[in-house]
Amino acid sequence: MKIVHSMIVAAGLVGLALAMIQLQDSRAASQSPQAEAKWLIVNYWSEWCAPCRLEIPVLNALNETLSSTNVTIVGVNFDEDPQGITLSIAADMGIEFPTLAMDVVAEFKLRAPDVLPTTYILSPAREVVAKMIGAQTEESLLAQLASLNLPVEKD
Repeated sequence: MKIVHSMIVAAGLVGLALAMIQLQDSRAASQSPQAEAKWLIVNYWSEWCAPCRLEIPVLNALNETLSSTNVTIVGVNFDEDPQGITLSIAADMGIEFPTLAMDVVAEFKLRAPDVLPTTYILSPAREVVAKMIGAQTEESLLAQLASLNLPVEKD
């Protein structure tokens, strides 16, 4: 009787473990990048780039404006410094939007720009739908988003 009882308990524990694994898998799937896919404004900058420095306050303000939308601004250090150094430089420059590590940027398959600043707009499928060269204004970025039929309201 003890052996049968032990086998039933063991089978129950295996079933419980399998159910927990399936639950974790379903949670992971619902939190996958595709589930939370957003449009991305990817801005390449460098600390030595004067137009980049002028553009940063515009991007910071627009990042705040877009915070409740399906559009996110991210920055990329053109100089490809290690992430720790990049984050320190970004803080010194007053960058308030997320700065991506180069391995994340590599997943987007973006070619490094020839001119700084350069801004790409990527669809949720991570396809480049726009490339904007030079310092942008809030108006030029909002106009580009509007041309892509992205509903963005400015307060």
